[in-house]
Amino acid sequence: MKLPKRPKQHISEAASFKLFASKIPESWIIREVTERDYGIDCYLELVNDDNELTGELVLIQLKSRQSIPWAKDNTYTLTGIDISTSNYWYKFAVPVFIFLADLEKEEVFMLSVDYWIKRNFFEFIQQSTFNYKFKKSSIFEGNHGVFAFKFDFYYEYYRQQFENELLFFLTNLLHFQDFQIDHYNRESQLGIQGSDLIYFEAMHRNYKFLCIYLNLDNAIPSIQELKKKSREKFGHTYYYELYEGDLTEWVEEFQKLTLQIIKGLKSFLHGEFSYWKIINPTLYHYVTSISEDEWANG
Repeated sequence: MKLPKRPKQHISEAASFKLFASKIPESWIIREVTERDYGIDCYLELVNDDNELTGELVLIQLKSRQSIPWAKDNTYTLTGIDISTSNYWYKFAVPVFIFLADLEKEEVFMLSVDYWIKRNFFEFIQQSTFNYKFKKSSIFEGNHGVFAFKFDFYYEYYRQQFENELLFFLTNLLHFQDFQIDHYNRESQLGIQGSDLIYFEAMHRNYKFLCIYLNLDNAIPSIQELKKKSREKFGHTYYYELYEGDLTEWVEEFQKLTLQIIKGLKSFLHGEFSYWKIINPTLYHYVTSISEDEWANG
């Protein structure tokens, strides 16, 4: 009696899905999709350490090999993905990741689509073939794998905000410098007026975000901590939210961070050279032409 046979492709797809599901934290949620022919196999919703649903979604494409034939440099190039699929992934407003399963060794490796496209943009815009290169070090395993994945995820999740904050930083760079100089060593008990306080908070937010995104150390306390310290200092005479002494205390740190952010932005844009040269060459040349010596002197 002849019976239907299950295609090997379906078997490997099911095996890769089970392997992927076994690697993610138990609290995270996999949301399957019914239409898999368009390059998305499932959605992954992240759950925070307090088991709260965050609404942070990742689109997942699963690929598998019975055994991944790593090259001598410990990389593997995934080929055969139609350019229309890459275009589709690139247009999504949420991050898209490819997970590559080694079924024999029961290992899973990850790659952020947007990250790879932006670093290989010249090839991408040719709109012919576009391949994805995995590193053996990008294994998704245990706490280290989860940490690396979350780092890459938030890198893309906050990408649009980064580009907004980048423009804010560049257009205000000279104003930041003037503001910091102007508020250095003023009478410490003078209150910060409304317009200056609003500008300070905007500058503080901008520096804080860029430091986090560019992975830079930032010793400046939060706005809430600065205001709390000010209240404790002035006690019952506390009237303003912040005083000149509060700003003077951190001006030199802001000046140091200005240089670190400039260096960080240069390195970041260099890593995405092909993307910025096509999308915004003016911005790229402006950032790379900023004199670090000038800002090193505060």
